[in-house]
Amino acid sequence: MIGVSVPCRRTRRFAGVFPRFVAALAIAAAASFVVPASPADAQTNPGSLGFGTDENFKPTPGAQMLLESDQLIYDYDKSTVAAVGGVKIYYDGYTLEAKKVTYDQKNKTMVAEGGVKIVDRTGAIINAETIDITQDFANGFVTALKLDTPSQTHFAAEKALRKDGTTTTFYRGVYTACEPCREKPEKAPVWQVRAARIIVDHNEHMIYFRSARLEFLGIPVAYFPAFSSPDPTVKRKSGFLFPSAGYKSALGAFAKVPYFWALAPNYDLTFSPAVYTKQGLLLDAEWRHRLDTGIYTLHMAGIRQADPEAFVEEGTRNSGDQEYRGGLRTTGQFFLNRLWTFGWDATLLSDRTFTRDYNVLYESTDVAVSQVHLTGLSQTNYFDMRGYYFRVLTNDQGAEYNQARQPFVAPVADQNYLFDKDVLGGQLTMRNNVVSLTRDQTDCVDSGGDGICRPGDAILGLKGNFNRASTDWTWQSQTIGPAGMVLKPFAYLRADAFYLSQDEQLLGIDDNGQYYRAMPAMGLEWRWPILAAGGASSMLIEPIAQMIVRPDEPLAGRLPNEDAQSLVFDDSSLFDWDKFSGYDRIEGGTRANLGFRYAAELGALATVSGVVGQSYQIAGLNSFAVEDLTETGTVSGLEDDVSDYVGSMTVDSGRGYFVSARGRFDSATFDVNQAQVTATGKMGDVTASASYLYLREQPAIASTNSGTPTDTISGRASWQFTETWRLFGSIAWDFAEKQMAGNSIGLAYDDECTTFSIAYSEITQDYTDLQTSKSLIVSLQLRTLGGTQFQSNFSDGNN
Repeated sequence: MIGVSVPCRRTRRFAGVFPRFVAALAIAAAASFVVPASPADAQTNPGSLGFGTDENFKPTPGAQMLLESDQLIYDYDKSTVAAVGGVKIYYDGYTLEAKKVTYDQKNKTMVAEGGVKIVDRTGAIINAETIDITQDFANGFVTALKLDTPSQTHFAAEKALRKDGTTTTFYRGVYTACEPCREKPEKAPVWQVRAARIIVDHNEHMIYFRSARLEFLGIPVAYFPAFSSPDPTVKRKSGFLFPSAGYKSALGAFAKVPYFWALAPNYDLTFSPAVYTKQGLLLDAEWRHRLDTGIYTLHMAGIRQADPEAFVEEGTRNSGDQEYRGGLRTTGQFFLNRLWTFGWDATLLSDRTFTRDYNVLYESTDVAVSQVHLTGLSQTNYFDMRGYYFRVLTNDQGAEYNQARQPFVAPVADQNYLFDKDVLGGQLTMRNNVVSLTRDQTDCVDSGGDGICRPGDAILGLKGNFNRASTDWTWQSQTIGPAGMVLKPFAYLRADAFYLSQDEQLLGIDDNGQYYRAMPAMGLEWRWPILAAGGASSMLIEPIAQMIVRPDEPLAGRLPNEDAQSLVFDDSSLFDWDKFSGYDRIEGGTRANLGFRYAAELGALATVSGVVGQSYQIAGLNSFAVEDLTETGTVSGLEDDVSDYVGSMTVDSGRGYFVSARGRFDSATFDVNQAQVTATGKMGDVTASASYLYLREQPAIASTNSGTPTDTISGRASWQFTETWRLFGSIAWDFAEKQMAGNSIGLAYDDECTTFSIAYSEITQDYTDLQTSKSLIVSLQLRTLGGTQFQSNFSDGNN
């Protein structure tokens, strides 16, 4: 052999044939290895591995290479040159490390041997014992290979073969998205996919698995003769998504296998057929289409039931007792320009319980809200116009679920405008509201449970047509007075016009004709924040006094009330100028609101804050003492000239313990009329929260359970007993009824590559329109592969 050996370690700069082979070596290896992913992940997390970004790599013109090695050996007889010992090659964004790199000029090949490590431009790290690349780089062979990608996915194979630049085949390959154990790298990951062959098609950007099995902790749990998925660079690719399965008493066992069809870059179709052992085949399809200005969807599902009578045992469910069932839902959101958007969400159903029986189209289990909207937004102006249709999804028993009682709203429009220039030294704002609604049947609190509205029953909505237009102009200013006192003068003018065509002929109610009313008001709010500090602690006390002067409410209690039925008097509404929640009722008379806010920093111990106060009707008619059709205000705590006391307190330790309490107390006896307490805390590995709610009986409201107080407590907790395992559960108890309202318990596992949970839950029949509802849900999510779910519902009746 005639050769030359250069023993000293040097950094050399090369150009020409050798660097091209070295660069191609790194490129061919980096571009050959992929990580399998499901079609679902290809939709939601495309390109996270950077696969294929260098498949057609062309070196930067004039790029130079740096070579480091202990020796360079030239063999003139064999026409080879070898870099030996601690070889490092840097070329055009690539790094190659090996014990030895040999270039054969006759055969136009180059081989890297011994602990080969390649880092490509994307940051992917490839480890192998031997890499052999031919001159045209189309065919390559790699043994004992490992690939670590920037997205923290890992691939290993005994050998891999790249052919003609179109496919790469891995033999006896393993893939996982789990990080190896630092203490025991040889330990099997939580999960991995092991396959006899993994074929990567670089033209189609597909990965094909042959004789593959899914392993957990090294134990095989599922076998797949063959399956495929797009490589991670594909944003959208047609293919099957992960299946799901379950059981329901009225449906039987079922399995669902979705198929995603990527028809074009901006529209696709997902088929999700499901087979039920008792009811047959459910067809489910969702179309999605993105345009230049927005997106719309169309979701359809339907079934011809084999056993409709499975829904009528003991009369518990009868809306499903029909042969053909189905539904349609469509959504859309379009940007007309930079200020205006138009959209819709509409649902059409064959019956009220289809969506919840088959868990399709709609997630809500009580009502499906269809709406269309037009919204405009600028710096000082806001406009929103909507139409609503409410589709009841609960069972057919009870008059309160009668669909004819639900209003059709078309339209309801709101406009808010903020004047950008001061008016009389203050800020002027304008609010406008217009609403029109129709219902086919009067809606009432049915004390008899038979659908008949009796005298004394609260009427929530009248049959017929209701129309109202309102405008509200508000002016307010603020000045700082002596000793830091804050003075806030304000005034507002409300005007409303009603057109009613309801004609229920109820005594004392104006429900047919045209009516007008106006409410001018002016007031002053005084605040005096007082700060006291000492050492590491401080306290802020802010007494507040507010006076609002206005005439009596016109037509008090004589007009229908559609949007002001919710009235909660507590610390959050104590200083509201008008405590009614909507436009249909308007507060009148002269009223004073008195109270104080407080906040204390108790060093490192805790932070305490809250509000205490009371409201007084000084003059004129007390609107909350006037009974309207809905009996709003009757037991609100504001019906007397001297209101109940309201207050709240929040204690935050800053170390994971948090307690919040608020209540309303009788002004004469200080009895508790309403109380709510919420607490959260963390002690070691246990995190827990609890809440308590008490609302005294409301005999003034005629309903079946108005004489029973609401007195419930609920809690939930989670115990992280290892780094990855946690136990969780919840419970709810009704003190008034002396029974369990609901409970759940579950076990979950979470790490960087796996999420698993199994949970059981139960809701008793007095707290749902179903029979006692019991369900078991098992969910599994594997990072980059997707997830699946098994759900079983087993109840006392056919739910």
